[in-house]
Amino acid sequence: MSGAETPPRPRPPARPSAPGPLAGIRVLDFSRLFAGPLASMTLADLGAQVVKVEAPGGDEARHFGPPFLGGEGMNYMALGRGKRSVVIDLKTAEGRSRAQQLAGRADVVIENFRPGVTERLGIDYETLREENEGLVYCSITGFGPDGPYRDRPAFDLILQGMGGVMARQGGVGDPRLMVVTVADTYCASLATQGILAALYARAVDGLGQLVQADLFQAILYAQAYRMVTAADEIELSAWGDVAPYGPFHAADGWFNLAIATDRNFVRLCEALERPELAGDARFATNPARVEHQEVLAAELTDTFSAEPAAHWLSLLEASGVPCGPILDVEDLFADPHLVARGGIVELEHPTAGTIWTIGSPFSLSRTPLSIGAPAPRLGEHTEEVLTELSAPAGAGRDGEPG
Repeated sequence: MSGAETPPRPRPPARPSAPGPLAGIRVLDFSRLFAGPLASMTLADLGAQVVKVEAPGGDEARHFGPPFLGGEGMNYMALGRGKRSVVIDLKTAEGRSRAQQLAGRADVVIENFRPGVTERLGIDYETLREENEGLVYCSITGFGPDGPYRDRPAFDLILQGMGGVMARQGGVGDPRLMVVTVADTYCASLATQGILAALYARAVDGLGQLVQADLFQAILYAQAYRMVTAADEIELSAWGDVAPYGPFHAADGWFNLAIATDRNFVRLCEALERPELAGDARFATNPARVEHQEVLAAELTDTFSAEPAAHWLSLLEASGVPCGPILDVEDLFADPHLVARGGIVELEHPTAGTIWTIGSPFSLSRTPLSIGAPAPRLGEHTEEVLTELSAPAGAGRDGEPG
């Protein structure tokens, strides 16, 4: 990160006076680790009441680290906000009974156990819908509930390899792992979409349904722009269908250049005062530039090496040429655009103190989203939530209509 003074991060605004779009919706979240918790966090931002059910040892993500924040794993802290934590041992008859009681009052259940586990625990869709026909039940799995791969472990590394991503990242070299867990994050988005669609359908006929999403198909769907024809008719490289497109080295470091049209290439040449490149038949069209991209890259690198990256970014941005800096993750916490847009927000945690976390990536004008409390401590709300079971079935938290 640069030595510039870090600007203040915005605190999340006070809860809006207008209710969120999912106000009154109760979510019972049995999921752990990443995809399920991200989906339930999104629902919490939308105003739903989310109860996170944890085993006595807690969500495994609490123990992933280092780093730890106030004794909690970074991944758990990142995806746990806006929820209440209840400890229930689903391996006991009493625990299963309590979970079923909570599900009987829920609008949405989310789980990401391996296929067959929920049936053994008595919290599968068929069991729970007997007492709650309006239940929207979301099951997130690694490879789906059936098929040859259903029982395979679905770690991100495995999914990136099986989904073609590592080969694409490596190009003609060794397979390379993307640091972004695309399968988990995109599957969470797809699961959330399915839940919202099911809630909409329920508003019409009063009936719930089973929503299923799996990480393997999510990582394929994230590549939908490529999945269009037979594999032997298309090259599935990470990039290579446009040029110049990628990182370039300036005098002091790297920056990105993304030339997707012939017009932008002409602008690039004009900005660099290299008209001979625009007039070269090898670079006149995008297919020609792709064919000769190594030669073109060498020409551009020779030019870029004369000045620092900031110089080229300023020059190219002024000319309307698509480009951008290459930042470290820590730089994002001081990025002026993210700060101004609320993409990074500040929360106070009882043991970790002040923490920075991601804001909501979308907004609604009439029913605004709201960033809730930080990730709860293990079992923090067990007594509170279980006490609510004795309240009338139509009551929400603190007895208000649910």
